[in-house]
Amino acid sequence: MLPMTKGATLPLTKNAAPLKEVRLELSWSPPKNTSRGSYDLDASAFPLNSTGGGPLGTIADVGHICYWGQQKTPSMEHLAGDDRTGDGDEPDEVILIRFNTIPANCDLIAIVGTIDKAIARGQSFAEVNDATMQIFNNETNELLAEARLASMDAGSTGCLFASIRKANNVWTVENVSQGYPGKELPDFFQLFGYQG
Repeated sequence: MLPMTKGATLPLTKNAAPLKEVRLELSWSPPKNTSRGSYDLDASAFPLNSTGGGPLGTIADVGHICYWGQQKTPSMEHLAGDDRTGDGDEPDEVILIRFNTIPANCDLIAIVGTIDKAIARGQSFAEVNDATMQIFNNETNELLAEARLASMDAGSTGCLFASIRKANNVWTVENVSQGYPGKELPDFFQLFGYQG
């Protein structure tokens, strides 16, 4: 198992062969004794075409975006539903990615973290502890890597936790850990070019 700090990358292969499915298990510890209410963190996966506009690209296919409002798509699925507290020892959210059904024009998957009603409640990722993403080969259940979210600046209501890029038919994951102050989930749709 490879620990991934900010900026680290890992090709998603086994014996040099590209993996067919990976499972991302995300966990975090909510702040204790806060007057700002419970922290409802959400993990979303956006399939992007990196040649489009925006900082990473544009949405390749809206029907493949995996988030709390669309938990099962042709290529991705929220396996554990929408955890609203972060309490307990089990993974808080789990996203399955099936690479062989990703849209053909998608060469990047953005793994985004947001906090529901963060701005209204004065919440941010700066107060969230131990946010971790474990990456598994879903076919063998082998733990490939563990990425820890780097410390976020105050006001970071959204974050780009990781990106999964395709090059030469191989997908590679990077621990990006980039905070986005004042951004909530609808803002990421707009950031990636959604016009609906």
